[in-house]
Amino acid sequence: MIELTFEQKEDIGVKYVRDLLEPVCPYGVRRLKAEGFYAPGQKDALERELDNVALLLAALETDETAVLNLRQALGGLKELTGTMACCEERALTEVELFDLTSFCLRLKALIPRAEALACYGELDGVRFVPVDGALAVLDPSGSERLSFYVEDARTSALAAAREDKRALERRLRESGADRAALLAQRQEAVKREEDALAEIYRGMSEALRPHLGALRACADAAGRLDAALSKALLARRFGCCRPAVGGDTLRLTDAVHPQLAAALEERGRSFTPISVELSRGVTVLTGANMGGKSVAMKTVVLNAALALSGCFVFCRDAAVPMFDRLELINRDFSNAAEGLSSFGGEILRFNAAVEALAGGGLSFIAMDEFARGTNAREGAAIARAAVRFLSEKNAVTLLATHYDGTADYAVRHYQVKGLKRLSDDAEMSGTGTDRLRRIENAMDYGLIPVEPGTECPRDALRICHMLGMEQTILDYIERGENDSKI
Repeated sequence: MIELTFEQKEDIGVKYVRDLLEPVCPYGVRRLKAEGFYAPGQKDALERELDNVALLLAALETDETAVLNLRQALGGLKELTGTMACCEERALTEVELFDLTSFCLRLKALIPRAEALACYGELDGVRFVPVDGALAVLDPSGSERLSFYVEDARTSALAAAREDKRALERRLRESGADRAALLAQRQEAVKREEDALAEIYRGMSEALRPHLGALRACADAAGRLDAALSKALLARRFGCCRPAVGGDTLRLTDAVHPQLAAALEERGRSFTPISVELSRGVTVLTGANMGGKSVAMKTVVLNAALALSGCFVFCRDAAVPMFDRLELINRDFSNAAEGLSSFGGEILRFNAAVEALAGGGLSFIAMDEFARGTNAREGAAIARAAVRFLSEKNAVTLLATHYDGTADYAVRHYQVKGLKRLSDDAEMSGTGTDRLRRIENAMDYGLIPVEPGTECPRDALRICHMLGMEQTILDYIERGENDSKI
C-alpha cells in the first residue's frame, strides 16, 4: 500500500497538483481528500476512474456549456451528511428540514442536466436516483419553493394553535386591550404551535428515513462526478494524458513538473520535458551539481504518484505499473524532526524500503543523491552497494547521484545533458547573481541514455570558476591538493 507523508507530498509536488483541482460541491471535496493511491488489486477500479475522467474530458470538447452548467448545479449542493445521520436517530429541526428540502430541489434540477450528458450512461459510480419520495415528505404541497413552511392544514392541532395566535395578535393591536392577559394567552398559543410543529417534525423525520438511502446515493454520485470533472478540467488545462496502468515498466514521454514549470516561467525560462523508461532493477541518473537530477527525479515520482491516484499525468505518453509501494529516500523530514542526521534518516528509510521488499509485490524506490550525507569515498561505496543489491530485487529503482561507478550494475543509465559552452567573456561578466542566472540559463536539463559505467559530468569546477571562486583555490583543486588550511 502506497503511503506518503504530508511533507513528501509537498516536496514532490503532489500537494501542489491536488490543490489545482477545484471541486465545487462538498461531496467532491470529501472524495478527493479521502482519495489515496490504488493498490495492485484495485486496477479495475483505477481504470474505471480514469475512464470517467476521459469521458468527461471528451464531453468538455463536444458540449462544454452543458458540462459547465452541470458543474454549476453541483456547486449548489450543501454538505448534509451529518443531517442525514441525525435523521436516523432523532427528529430533525426546522433548519435541518429546510436544508434537506433545498438539497432535494437542487438535486431535482441537477439530475436532468447529468442525464443529458451523452456519456452519463457510461460513467462509473455516477447514478442519480429520483428524490420524489423525499420531496413528497418535505414539500407535500409541491410548491418547490426554496423555503420551508409547514402549512396550517397539516394537522388540526397546528391549525387551531395558529388561529388562536392570530386572533390574540389582532386583539393586542386594539386599543384598551388587557395586554397582560392577552400576552399570556398568546404565549400559551405559541407553545401549542411549537408542540404541534415538533410532532410534525417527528413524523416527517420518521417518514424520511426510508428515503435516506436515495439521498446518500445522490450525494455519493455528486461527489464522484465532481471529483472526476475536476480532474478532467485539470487535464484539459495542462494537456495531460491518460496513463496506461499495469505491467512492470515505468515509461514517461515528455514529462513535466507543473509546479517547477510555473516557477521557471515566472523567471522567463521554460521547463525541459523528461523522457525515461524504468524497468525492474536499477536505473541510475547522473549529472553535475545544479544539473537537474532532483528536478528529473521529482518529475518522475510526481507523475507516477498521480497516475496511481486516478489522475491524468503531465506527459505526452505514459505507462505506470501498479506498484505495491512507493519508497522515497531523499530528505527525511520525520527523522530530522526527531533530531537524527540527514544521513541517519536516509539509512533508516533505506532499511525500511529493503525490509518492505520481503512483503512481496513490486516496489518503486526513488533515491535522490543517496548517501550524500557522508564523505565522498564512503558515500560512493554505499551507493554502489545499494545499486548492486537492488538490481536483483523485485523493484523498479531510480537513483540520482553524482558518484562515479554507481551505474556499473544498473540496467539503464541516464545522464543530464548539463552545462552548455559559453564564451569566456560571458562566463566572467556581471555580478555573482548575474553569473548564477547565466549558468541556470545555459543548463540543458534534458536526459540522454548512456552506457552503464559512463563517468559523471565534470561541471562542478567550471561552475566554481564561473562564479568567481578564488583562483588559488581553483589551482589547488586542479592539482588535486588537499590542503587542510584552505
